[in-house]
Amino acid sequence: MKNIYIFDMDGTLTPSRRPMTENFELFFSSWAKRNLFFLVSGSNLEKIMEQVPKYIMDYSKGVFTCGGNQLWISDKLIYDHKFPPPQDLIDFLEEKLSLSKYPKRTGNHIEDRGSMLNFSIVGRNCSLEERLDYFHYDQKHNERTNIAQEIIYKWDNLDAVIGGQISIDITPKGMNKSQVLNEIKKYFPNEKYIFIGDRTVEGGNDYPLAELMLKTENCSVYQAGEPSAEDGYKATKQILLKLENE
Repeated sequence: MKNIYIFDMDGTLTPSRRPMTENFELFFSSWAKRNLFFLVSGSNLEKIMEQVPKYIMDYSKGVFTCGGNQLWISDKLIYDHKFPPPQDLIDFLEEKLSLSKYPKRTGNHIEDRGSMLNFSIVGRNCSLEERLDYFHYDQKHNERTNIAQEIIYKWDNLDAVIGGQISIDITPKGMNKSQVLNEIKKYFPNEKYIFIGDRTVEGGNDYPLAELMLKTENCSVYQAGEPSAEDGYKATKQILLKLENE
């Protein structure tokens, strides 16, 4: 039985919205040559390529983008699930944006990724300093959690989960990272599946996949440090070293 690894990206393999560090890239590129793995991220392919070196992506057996709603294998798009967001949801998000007490707005607050909406109060155009400032604000005020819970309450056909340090991922129910497990099993059936993510706790965008795998035979889940920690990749390295020595 082979080990099939599944990795989140932000906070697991890279610092949030930044490239893989030089030291971790050196370690992971060597590890990637010896192991079978997939990547799954809430980001689109263009953003992933800004953070993970292309040659490492080529070592993978596939890259799931937009929360598992797209699958890329050898640079070819295998499937693409679509989600046309309803206008009342857009209106709701715009209202939350105007009512938030967080003072900064940087632009690109509602990003339509085709198969999901990504919503951010501070905006995806923020600098690293602004990103961290909002992250610390949100840790104190739970703004994203409250908005996500309100979305789930108002729309019984939608899921809303915390993504990275500044945003919320919104999809129809079931169109989340949990869908990647059955897809991977089509290519590698009857193996051992190992998921490593930085937001495997309830409410995080890794949780739907983590929850499913914890209920499924021959599956394991590992949390990469604290949720959305800047150095979660260091915990990932230690997890992989420990698994290789078992």
